[in-house]
Amino acid sequence: MSSNPPLKEAGVEVQIPGMQDIETGSEVKVRKPGQGERGVWRVTGEVANSGPDDPAYDLTNLVSGRRRIFRASRLTVVRAGRPPRR
Repeated sequence: MSSNPPLKEAGVEVQIPGMQDIETGSEVKVRKPGQGERGVWRVTGEVANSGPDDPAYDLTNLVSGRRRIFRASRLTVVRAGRPPRR
């Protein structure tokens, strides 16, 4: 009897690197930025009905103030969100 490692089952969730750290107040950069998407962005919140597999976030550019919505799979966390003040 040979001891083979367990096989991965279909439908196993794969975590997107850095995605679990995205929260309101976090500062992020966009992967493969297009025109007008460069620089650091602040997360202002998660978009309603965006889906649990790849949630979308509402972002504001720190320099220009421009607002955009991006999927978590395109974001890389630069600085984690700060805990709320008391």
